Amino acid sequence: MSTVAGPENDWTTPEIYERIGGKDKVTVAITDDGLADSVRTLADGSTTFVKALDERMSIPDLISRLGPKGRCKEGEAYYLQSQDGNIYRSEPRPSGEPELKMFQEYIRRDVEWIKEATGSEAEAVNLWIGDRKSTTSMHHDPFENVYHVLAGTKTFTLLSPIEGLWLDQHFYSPSTLKRADDGLLEPILDQDPAYPIPWVSSTIFPSQVSPICVVLKEGETLFLPAGWWHRVEQEEGESGIVVAVNYWYPAEIHPQTHAYERLARRIARLAGREGVIPVPGDEDIPGDVWGNSDGDSDGSGEEWDPKEWGR
Repeated sequence: MSTVAGPENDWTTPEIYERIGGKDKVTVAITDDGLADSVRTLADGSTTFVKALDERMSIPDLISRLGPKGRCKEGEAYYLQSQDGNIYRSEPRPSGEPELKMFQEYIRRDVEWIKEATGSEAEAVNLWIGDRKSTTSMHHDPFENVYHVLAGTKTFTLLSPIEGLWLDQHFYSPSTLKRADDGLLEPILDQDPAYPIPWVSSTIFPSQVSPICVVLKEGETLFLPAGWWHRVEQEEGESGIVVAVNYWYPAEIHPQTHAYERLARRIARLAGREGVIPVPGDEDIPGDVWGNSDGDSDGSGEEWDPKEWGR
């Protein structure tokens, strides 16, 4: 599948991103361990969902920090992962135009076959630029995802929604990495209102599941259905960077599928799977955890809008 316009462009070389990006500054995520959006145990034994430190820099500056010869701080990982439709988005944002609007001349607005299948244009089109230091922790998304690698290699470890019931998912207080006086990064708990975030903390798969491993090379595409769990690792090519573009399309909600999913969660809870987010009404859960002040829960953590997660 060709997702990019201009076949004369060599997307494996840093120069094209430097030329298109120019001196404009974009949002880059910085972590000390390469794991943005992941659970961490603090010195006092408590756990928190840690988000990356966001800094503004030009794409040439970002690329100069990536790869084996990059000039980034020891141990730190730099990753352009702003999401939220950083090239295209279906709905305007108060913040204005997408940060990477300059790439619209080179990246197609839609993938025709899935646009036809869903009857909708992509809700968001995102560019990702990083290196091997960055890993995306296990999670799932409510969108149909078309993922295309432009440079380097991406390795997806996948679990079906049913197998995902074996994963331990719990709520964690959110925090964000900040620079301390010594220049090191440390997580600082977010100020209220900061809603707890449901996430999987372990990087080890239960013995009951059989993960699927898919390796995407330059020019290859993966269709990832909504609700599928995935962890993403990456390896830069000769150019020292890993680059991908992905398309998020709205997923059609079928009543019978939704009912089966709720039934499976109820059965898992009854079987003792405490790491499965309960169906509202099955347990006496405080309303503020589910995002309702009256205690009458009508949605699970998996059904929240990500904007309500404090991201």
